[in-house]
Amino acid sequence: MNRPLPALTHSAPPDVPDALAQASQAFLTAVPQVSAEQAAVLAREAYGIQGQAQPLSGERDRNFLIRSPDGSAVTLKFISAAESLAETEMQIAVLKHLAGRCAVPVPLHHPLRQPSTTDGSAGADWLEWCSPAGELLRVRCYSFLDGKAGSDLQRDASAWQAWGLAIAQLHGALADFAHPATERPFLWDARRAPLLRPWLEVVEDAPLRAQIAVFWTAFEKRLAQLAPQLPTQTIHNDLSPSNLLASDDGLNIAGVLDFGDMLLAPRVADLAIAASYQMPLTDAPDAALAAMLAGYESLLPLTAAEHDVLPDLILARLTQRMVITAWRARLYPENRVYILRSQATATALFSRMVGDWLLRHSAPASTAA
Repeated sequence: MNRPLPALTHSAPPDVPDALAQASQAFLTAVPQVSAEQAAVLAREAYGIQGQAQPLSGERDRNFLIRSPDGSAVTLKFISAAESLAETEMQIAVLKHLAGRCAVPVPLHHPLRQPSTTDGSAGADWLEWCSPAGELLRVRCYSFLDGKAGSDLQRDASAWQAWGLAIAQLHGALADFAHPATERPFLWDARRAPLLRPWLEVVEDAPLRAQIAVFWTAFEKRLAQLAPQLPTQTIHNDLSPSNLLASDDGLNIAGVLDFGDMLLAPRVADLAIAASYQMPLTDAPDAALAAMLAGYESLLPLTAAEHDVLPDLILARLTQRMVITAWRARLYPENRVYILRSQATATALFSRMVGDWLLRHSAPASTAA
């Protein structure tokens, strides 16, 4: 039997910043309700793009592929009402920043055909649109990258090396990118994973809850010691297979998508996040991690502190995937399959790694939870 859903917006302990509680609102807001017909009309009227609209998956936004008769294609994004204007501007700014300077293909920002004059609030980069249901939404557009799904990346050392190199190339292009929104409190910031303690009860397996709680305590202490030594810059922060495109042969990277989770954070966190998704795909997860490291360090060598904290950040991200996704799946059961698409693999990898990690880094403690 499912436990009652924790009230995330009201149960935060006193030491949790109010801003982080506010950040959870992005995950409490339902995906905008927009039809494919409405998307096609807006694409034609606002962007001059003719074509049928095909729904795309998304966790917080409503996305559509619009493919024109000439074969060109764009993504039309109806942005969650919970996303701040600063976050929208950040995502537009980074696509402009990366255009022509990143070895890894990324979408190109697509401006409006002309600024809207209907409500005075829209600009050339985004549109404010009121749905027939009365929902006021921002809309933006960017090129659609063709490629195989990231889940089709081969489970092969050369493919993992290519992925590691692509992350390093992305970091090189992002190294001088700055935007105020990258410093916002965000639930998917691996450094903040222990702030999810009030909501740990969504994990129904008691021994697993206990391990997560003990890990978080030790993780906080280690991060406090190591964080000042970690190179920090703007990172993608969501390098999952959902945001990766593979080449036709599955051995190279055809694109990186969705910069909505970007943060100013330790750069090694991106490598940890990407590894947390690739490592469970093989019976030799350490080999997958080693291949990704080899690819990354062929361009950007890690520091000793980054090597030291990498397993910590992998585990921290795995705990977020277990807790946040379980909570959101209860909130939005109609989107449960998409939300929980990687929870089982996250749980398996965490269980495989955490015992040895705790032996090295955790003082004896009670395992009650």
